[in-house]
Amino acid sequence: MESGKQAGIRNWTKASGIEPTVRVGIVLDEDSLTTIQLEIPDTHYALTGSGSNTVDLKNVRATATLNADKVTLTIGNETSQDDTVWRFVPQAKQTSQRGEGILVHDVVAGRGFHWFKQIDQTFCGTIELRAGKNGIVLINELPLEQYLMGVITAEMSGNCPADLLKTQCVVARSWLLALTEPKHDNDPFDRCNDDCCQRYQGTGDLSPAAADAVLSTRSLTLIAPDDSVVDANYSKSCGGVAELPESVWGIHKPGLTALFDGPKDSPDSRFFPVTDENLDEYLNGVWQKDTQIYCSPNVVPEEAFGKYLGRVDEAGSYFRWTVTLKREELETLIREKHPPAAGLCRLLGLEVTDRGKSGRASKLAVDFEDENGDKHKTIIETEYNIRNCMHPKFLYSSAFTINTDRDENGLPLSFTLRGAGWGHGAGMCQIGALGMALKGISYDKICIHYFPDARLEKVYD
Repeated sequence: MESGKQAGIRNWTKASGIEPTVRVGIVLDEDSLTTIQLEIPDTHYALTGSGSNTVDLKNVRATATLNADKVTLTIGNETSQDDTVWRFVPQAKQTSQRGEGILVHDVVAGRGFHWFKQIDQTFCGTIELRAGKNGIVLINELPLEQYLMGVITAEMSGNCPADLLKTQCVVARSWLLALTEPKHDNDPFDRCNDDCCQRYQGTGDLSPAAADAVLSTRSLTLIAPDDSVVDANYSKSCGGVAELPESVWGIHKPGLTALFDGPKDSPDSRFFPVTDENLDEYLNGVWQKDTQIYCSPNVVPEEAFGKYLGRVDEAGSYFRWTVTLKREELETLIREKHPPAAGLCRLLGLEVTDRGKSGRASKLAVDFEDENGDKHKTIIETEYNIRNCMHPKFLYSSAFTINTDRDENGLPLSFTLRGAGWGHGAGMCQIGALGMALKGISYDKICIHYFPDARLEKVYD
């Protein structure tokens, strides 16, 4: 049955009691792809255009090319046709097997991040093609539960323990059903396939364990004390302390709170909250050698990341890390990415002036001189903007200290950042949740660890 016959996610309510469909932007206008190659599998699809007859397709290659305000579609060796919208609709029930669906070549993953790449992906459900201003827009429309199978194996590997996959499924379902964040409101899709929203890479990495994780937790959702669906954010590694949403986005989110990401009886809970007084020890202390914080290398060895992280992730040191940038590098980055510093000629100093409970910076003061030698101070606000300005490929997190190396005249030569975690840190810590699962903790307890004010509830049949 075509997924379009179900209610769309934008019109879904908890009271409706039905599974919604979701429209996912796979190729976006900003990707500027003017040609897309697709491979239709050996199962029947109905091809429809906005003004053309339905065509039955199977086992054939299709090429879509942007042609002004239309998409030119060539099927096999047949004559090309133009239309404003094309839809490939499956005509048989899909069973969510690995590699099932239409293969789309060179899909962008990691837009704007250090792990940017293009990969081939397969998608169940309906594939829709539209003409954008800069390139073709490709949308995958499918039921929410089927969508989740492509989320949990993109956010983390299908090789993860079952309880991690179930946890990721519940949290990802909750985040999407909440639909509170103003993203893609003017686009012909609900959410995109990348880190802007949550990763979705179709069926190419689907495992039996991942399929079972979705089926066994069907419709199970985190519900806040006010009876709303929890806007259940998550990031790769909190570094030891999960952050408040107020410090990340400046808003309260029912069901989310700051917390220590380790056993309740751990002596390392003394670092909650992270303060100016304990920050240096939190980042550099010898306590890390024996800590049982769930996202630490003692619980999830970094050499195992290749097995457990998503296909587009790059293994590295994320619990603690060090980055050094020359003054000239940062001058260029701040000039280009922070408009109030467009006149920056010489960077004089950096200082974090506001931090959240995880030590993540939410305000960074920048002292600089302009070309006339006049001194200025500007503030970079939000952890996202700080991370964007402080690294050419986006800094791992904003939980860092700054060590400035200066010359004999006091002019900065370089800035060394010692930091913790990967991502904004609010809500669930994915590597921490993995650590809990590896310790044998069940998914329902993992969910409540990260969202202690929430309850689990099925919201549709």
